[in-house]
Amino acid sequence: MNKNNSICFEMKVLLKEQKILSGRDMEFQFICMSKEKDTIPFMLFQNDLNKPFMVNYKGMATPYFRLEKIEEEICCAVLSLLIAVDMDGSPVDPDDDFYALRKTKSCVIVDLNCFCVINPLDPELVNRPLPVIEPKK
Repeated sequence: MNKNNSICFEMKVLLKEQKILSGRDMEFQFICMSKEKDTIPFMLFQNDLNKPFMVNYKGMATPYFRLEKIEEEICCAVLSLLIAVDMDGSPVDPDDDFYALRKTKSCVIVDLNCFCVINPLDPELVNRPLPVIEPKK
């Protein structure tokens, strides 16, 4: 691991916490944790803090990711893409307000030495159930 890159260290911590969140690294006797929460979503930033790193997915760019794996020796990571959706479950532009993040099966490999900031997001956003809107009578 490149000792000069704190993002490598931060991503290692994120992966550890993500495993704890999912219950994969811990056995509990008295605590019941939902297996639905297994992701700490995040955004990555390079030098310009105003523009996050984005990857195209089905004609739309996304700055939201889930850490799948990290190769500490070379400071690279496998990230799966997360897509922002509105209250109807339709994909939305990342610049718009969104309701939830949906997992995809698409991944990208990144060199973590290229990034200087990680912005974690609320795990509750991932696969958040869409609201049920009752029809007016």
